[in-house]
Amino acid sequence: MNRLGIVGENNFYLVCVSVKQYFKFDNYSKIEIIFFLAYFYFFRLLTDLEYNLYERKHFGVSSDTLENTFVFGTTSLIAFLFFYKVLIHCLEKNKLKSFLLFVLLFLFCYHFYEKATYLLISNLDFLSEKLRNDTLKWFSSKTLSYTLSYMVRELLAVSALAYFIHSAKQAEQLKTLKEQQLISELTYLKAQLQPHFFFNTLNNIYSLALIQSKDTAPLVAKLAELMRYILYKADEKFVSLNDEIAFIQNYVEVERIRYRSAIRINFEIQGIDEESKISPLLLLPFIENAFKHGIQEEEKDGFVTIVICKTENELTLEVKNSIAEHKESNGGIGLVNVKKRLEILYPQKQELTIQNNGEIYQVSLTLEMT
Repeated sequence: MNRLGIVGENNFYLVCVSVKQYFKFDNYSKIEIIFFLAYFYFFRLLTDLEYNLYERKHFGVSSDTLENTFVFGTTSLIAFLFFYKVLIHCLEKNKLKSFLLFVLLFLFCYHFYEKATYLLISNLDFLSEKLRNDTLKWFSSKTLSYTLSYMVRELLAVSALAYFIHSAKQAEQLKTLKEQQLISELTYLKAQLQPHFFFNTLNNIYSLALIQSKDTAPLVAKLAELMRYILYKADEKFVSLNDEIAFIQNYVEVERIRYRSAIRINFEIQGIDEESKISPLLLLPFIENAFKHGIQEEEKDGFVTIVICKTENELTLEVKNSIAEHKESNGGIGLVNVKKRLEILYPQKQELTIQNNGEIYQVSLTLEMT
């Protein structure tokens, strides 16, 4: 194929894509199309069918009926589609006075619009002679081309559609804005959590490096794994529960290396499946809090117990830790942030209980998983 042929094919492809995008209707446009076609064609035809059945005792659709439905349905649709577009604009701009003035102007102008369409139809040779004669007679009539009850019915129907579409779009916009706000807040909270987490972990490495501990290198390796998870997973909305627990296991191992045999660390996992998802770094602050604000100053008999259990659609986290003498455990910035995240991510689908009797600090979290 020569170059001109290739260029021609490319141009044709671009035109097809442009046409497809131009005629790509959203849900609101589809509702509008269905309403106007049904109201100005289908219901008009249904009215004629009922008239034939009850008045003429004849059920059926004649060619004259179909012609009348299409012709006058089209003229009405054009006028009221224009009315609809102006009404939508007034609703979007909150211009009630302008709308009321437009309704009065529309009622006045509609009579002349009908007269003009009658004159046009009476001169269209491809239409039936009966229809052209009827419209010419209506054009010559000195009376108003419509009844007030007919206009009120049409205006109310189209206005109801406009109000529904406007309200639905507003609700969708508010929902989108709320979701964007929640995403921004979650991003901010996670951005606060990550430096806080690394600061605490680097403090652990620093304390081991000062005493030239042989555990410093393994701790750095574990930290690298934790950093890899945060870099590649923390920005996702949801991650595998398995991945999140593996991350927590690495964190617990870091703390185990740090404290060695000075404290008892018990970590249990039950019922975790492959399908469950969870927001990344959601459970970590509760576990980090047990080490950072609970047993950091414990010299003996300290303990941390962590149990994560999944049953059907419910995830339970229980964290218990001893509290060193003369030390208060109120949590830090991570615990404050995670409470906000829980309120955003699991509204009315989570239960958090924190108990502190001065000797043991206990956290119980229950999440309704989706």
